Amino acid sequence: MRARFLYLLIAVSLVLTSGLTEAPAGALSRDEMAAGSDLPYIPVQEKGSGQASPLPPLIFRTKAPPPEPSAAVKRYRDLGVIVRDSSWLPIWNPVATSAWARRISQQLPFDSILVEFSPGKLKRLEEDAALHRRLHGLILEFADNGVATGLVINDPSLFLAPEGGRLLELITALEELPLAVVLLEIDRVLTPPGQEDLALIDALVNLSVGVTVRSPWPVGMILRPYQLDQGELGGRLEKSAIDFIALRLEDLSRESVRRVEPFLAIYPQAQFRLIPSLSPGMQKNARDIEKTGGLLKRMERWQRHLQVYPNFGGILLEDLEAFQTLHP
Repeated sequence: MRARFLYLLIAVSLVLTSGLTEAPAGALSRDEMAAGSDLPYIPVQEKGSGQASPLPPLIFRTKAPPPEPSAAVKRYRDLGVIVRDSSWLPIWNPVATSAWARRISQQLPFDSILVEFSPGKLKRLEEDAALHRRLHGLILEFADNGVATGLVINDPSLFLAPEGGRLLELITALEELPLAVVLLEIDRVLTPPGQEDLALIDALVNLSVGVTVRSPWPVGMILRPYQLDQGELGGRLEKSAIDFIALRLEDLSRESVRRVEPFLAIYPQAQFRLIPSLSPGMQKNARDIEKTGGLLKRMERWQRHLQVYPNFGGILLEDLEAFQTLHP
């Protein structure tokens, strides 16, 4: 009886071993499965369900070792860049790979990238679930490579009444994206120097409160220095719990930086960042835009100079395309 039992046990073991070693056609090899062992699964809440269901991975990661320090550019802390043309991102294609995000992260010296989507592309991002998931995956890939991702909104219709509610709807539609910040470019809807539209300023302050309360991410607003004085906008934003104010500078001159220093002292409870323009047409002379190495050294000097103000939070360069034209 015992011999028969041992015979059956050996036979079953052989069958199981055969089943494990002979993979069916189309199955992943052991190396392929190992290579995909860290693929990200993005949980998405199903309607009518209390549990999240895993979706197929969108970004195909590799097992390649991280680059050696000499292979990557120097990463500058608290230095970001705005990407004006979102078609630069690979999310508009069916597949985006980690190799792209890793290469960009190695080539650009920034710790954050803020992307502007046109109104039409924002609409697509709301309505296209696959596009939404690809952007989600790309943001995670950037984060894995030490780069934070933010969103720039530059649609005046979203800032002006009665469209303020539309902006809150947009934030609700995108709230699952793991963004680092959302930046509202409201300076373009305010009046020129010497004029004040108090009703508009009231609406923008109320909008800042609503967006800050509704947004799962930190919220910033772009302003020009003179606009802080319009209708006491600077003081009102300081009290509205907005996360930071980004001051747009017209050029790269030392005088531009010195002109904004008083505002950092006047509004100590507000956090500030600077957005210097890289447009050659805005510079006072050709020397104000240098080759990339000189430009980044200048940004480092600005950082060191302004660090005496506890409410200074860093620099955002105006446009990646303009930056790349300076890149040798």
